[in-house]
Amino acid sequence: MAHTLKPDPAFQRFNRAKEVQGHYFRFTTRSALFNVLMMGIVPVGLTYWAYAENAKLNFHRKFRSTKIFDDDEYVPRDKDL
Repeated sequence: MAHTLKPDPAFQRFNRAKEVQGHYFRFTTRSALFNVLMMGIVPVGLTYWAYAENAKLNFHRKFRSTKIFDDDEYVPRDKDL
């Protein structure tokens, strides 16, 4: 290898800290509550909201319902060939 790129020492320290983070992590009451909130309550709340809002927005006539060209009038672009 040519070794033309010099590694950034700060970036190397950051990567090393990320690698060994699991060695020093400890479940405490605060971290457990945060994890339950982020991995449980937020997704369940968003799912409930999505199902509650389902079919309340009217998309009728927002999208094209008819063809622009008839089949005999359509000429594909070069990219489509």
